[in-house]
Amino acid sequence: YLIEFEKNAIANGVTVHWAADADEHNRIVKTILDQHGVDRIVKSKSMLTEECQLNEFLDAGGIEVIDTDLGERIVQLAKEPPSHIVLPCIHKRKEEIGALFHEHLGTPEGCKDPELLTAAARAHLRERFLTSNATITGVNFAVAETGEFLVCTNEGNADMGAHLSDLHIACMGIEKIIPTRKDL
Repeated sequence: YLIEFEKNAIANGVTVHWAADADEHNRIVKTILDQHGVDRIVKSKSMLTEECQLNEFLDAGGIEVIDTDLGERIVQLAKEPPSHIVLPCIHKRKEEIGALFHEHLGTPEGCKDPELLTAAARAHLRERFLTSNATITGVNFAVAETGEFLVCTNEGNADMGAHLSDLHIACMGIEKIIPTRKDL
């Protein structure tokens, strides 16, 4: 299925790279970004890139990574790892997020209103989406028979990044492959 996916993805205009491990994955991503002169990216939630420690690798290589999933952005600003696979900042109280946003986003001191904090995050991230020329996403499913891949999001951040950027790097583990659209 992986070979079939590669053949069909290439026919669709996608460039496919293979990585044997996290180090090779990170080097491939960095090389692509360097070839395009990218020094700042937006990234949607991706467990593969988290497992590969891509953010830290790119940061060490001079590329700024802005996580665009709200929970991921919160823990990124706090310089903490995610505490949960689906809810990365479940351990944070709204008061802590308010203090973090005051420090990094300029929200009023003591603000803990979730609607105001979300609006501030949305404005902050929108500027990043509009000024970054590359997006990195994960992949939820890849269809072998068509060479298509799907990225699912509940916040719209992957969609926004992929549509606004000149370059979209989709990072996928082999477990994401499915045979046909019918299987999807």
